[in-house]
This record gives sequence, C-alpha cells and structure tokens, in this order.
Amino acid sequence: MTAALAWLEPLRCSIPEIDGKAWDDLEVISDVLARRVSTAPPSGDPARAQWLLDLRRDLACDDRQDPPAPGGLVRQALAQFCAGTYDLDLRDVTGAGHGAMILADAAATVRDTWRTRLSRGDLVGIAATERHGGSRIQEITTQARSDSDGRWHISGEKCWVSRIVESAGFVVFFRDPDDRITAAVIDAAAHGLARETLKPSGLGGWSWGVLRLHDVSIDPATDLLGPAGGGMGVFRRHFARFRPLVTATALGTAAGVHTFVAEALAARRKVGVLPRVRDNALITLGRTHAQIVAALLAAITTIRLAASDHPHADLFARVGKAAGVDTAHRAVTDLAPLLGAYGFQQSSPVAKARADLTGMLYADGVHDSLYRSGGTTLLRAPYGLPT
Repeated sequence: MTAALAWLEPLRCSIPEIDGKAWDDLEVISDVLARRVSTAPPSGDPARAQWLLDLRRDLACDDRQDPPAPGGLVRQALAQFCAGTYDLDLRDVTGAGHGAMILADAAATVRDTWRTRLSRGDLVGIAATERHGGSRIQEITTQARSDSDGRWHISGEKCWVSRIVESAGFVVFFRDPDDRITAAVIDAAAHGLARETLKPSGLGGWSWGVLRLHDVSIDPATDLLGPAGGGMGVFRRHFARFRPLVTATALGTAAGVHTFVAEALAARRKVGVLPRVRDNALITLGRTHAQIVAALLAAITTIRLAASDHPHADLFARVGKAAGVDTAHRAVTDLAPLLGAYGFQQSSPVAKARADLTGMLYADGVHDSLYRSGGTTLLRAPYGLPT
C-alpha cells in the first residue's frame, strides 16, 4: 500500500464515496505515480513541465472529465491528495482542472469539443489576475470592444498565469462592451496572444508568467462561458469546487513529508543513529498527523457542499483553502527540523515541499485575503445563510 492510501484507508468509513471501484481507481493512480515519479526530470529542469503534461495525458480518461456529481468530486479530491503525497507539482496531472468551467458553462458545441480535448489530457489555464492582485476580480481592466461584424476584440494583460506555456486554451475574464464582467474560452493558438514566462519561487513544475491580449477576437455567440455579464457567477461557482481540490493536494504534500520524516526517524533509531526519538519530535508527529487529517476531512465536506450548490460552499471554499494550505505549510515547517540539516538542503524533497507550499499561500487566492473575505461574509450574515 502506498503512503497516500495508508493515510486514506482509515478514513474510508467516514467517506462513503470511496466505494470498491473508487478505491481501486485510487490504487491504480497511486501505483502509476509511484512508478513514474522516479523518472521525472529534477525540479528546475526545463523538461519537467513536458514530463508532467505527458503524465497527465497518460492518466486522462473520458469519465473523469464530465461535470462531476458529488461522489465524483470527492474522488477527484482524493486523487489529488494521492498526487500531492509525491510532489505538489503533480497537482494538475488528474481531472479537468480549470477546464471544468468550460464543461459547466460553455455552449454545447464548445463544451463537446473541449470535453474531447480534456479527455486526452489537454490543459486549460485561467487568466483572471491583473497587476492589482488576484482575487479582486471586480476590479479587472481587460476590455472587449465590439466590431461591426458582431465579434468582440479583447485587449489587456493578465499576470501570474500558471500553465502559461502548456495550456491548450485559457478561460479569460474581462469587461465586455457593456462594461460587465464576462468570461470566455480562448484557444492558446489564437492570434493576438503573447506570453512572457517568469521564474517562480516554489511551484515551479509548470510554467508561469504574463499573458497579454492584443485585439484577440472572439464570437460572443459561441465562446462565452455563461451569459454576457455572468463572469462573476462562473468564477465563484468554479472556485467553490476548485479550491477544495487545491487544499487536498497541498495536504497530500504535507502527508508525504510526514511519512518521509516518520520513516527516516524510525530507520535512524533502528540502526542506532538515534538512541531514542525525543519527546518534542513525537509530539510534532502526533500533532501534525491530527491536523492534516482534520483539514482533509474539512476539505471533503466543502467538496460536498459545492457539489450540491449549498449557499455556504463559497465561504467554506475560501476560508477552507486558506486554513488547509496554512495547515500543510505549518506542518512541513514543523517537521523539517526533525531531519536536522538534511531537511534544509536545496536537494531535499522536504525543502522543495516547503517552498512549494509557501507559493501555494498565494496561488488561487492569497490566504490573508481569503480569511478577510470570509470574515466579511460572516459579519454580514453571522447567524444565517450568506446573502
């Protein structure tokens, strides 16, 4: 049994979505990842992103790309937990990712086209963030103007876009000709798209950078996600489902580090390098294990709320992502010193996990901003459903 499944097996009684077939699927994914991770180019190697994309394509299958029912979303979260135990860079090797917005909100012909592309492993990037910050989508300035032939032409700049080279298409959020926030899917080969790659600190598996749009032409009759002016709804529905998946992946990374540290300490004690494991190390192992499990169960609850369109789903996704990634980051930070100097070598997987999780504090919503927006929601409706 892989390390990921060792964490999940005791939880099966509280996660009924993990039936026999679902558990078999998780075993297959976990076994494939265990075999393939050893062949990955090292972090920082330009070939690593292509290796990740090839792995995604090998794992892709049609039934994972349909708009998921509650059980499907829970299984997707657990698949991402399994991926995270090996490396946070594997966060996009399963599932539809940001392509879920297309499957949920695109016109039928566009949805069918992208379902086929996603089923063979194509990636979709999201272009929402601008220079002013990530989650303040209400303040975007990217603008579309209408043409005499009925098409729209979009111009603007999107910053800190992940998967900027590997994505086959982008979901772009912009202001339509009536100044309403709208979303559209744009093929990565579209005329007028320009990319500038940046080197991140952590989260370096996929490319990252700036996407510039220069009069990119779209057809509002076919390319929009949801109705014109419906961009905020598309964004909120998607991230209510996407953020718990991110959280599960980050917690998987913390679980992988926990297993690595526990096994290293046990091996050192067995061969006599350590006469005993000190109490502070034992306390850290016990505390971080409990925190990781509790945060994972909270993420599963959020997934269920989002799948049922519960009015609290968006709130739980925002504060849950912030708290879950905080938990994962703090756990790895506390576990690393138990390995001594090795935990701080640049080549150490623990050091990489810590750097990646630091980056995750800012990806898909800065954690302080998510906490603050959650507090605002709670202050507005402290005893009832959010309005």
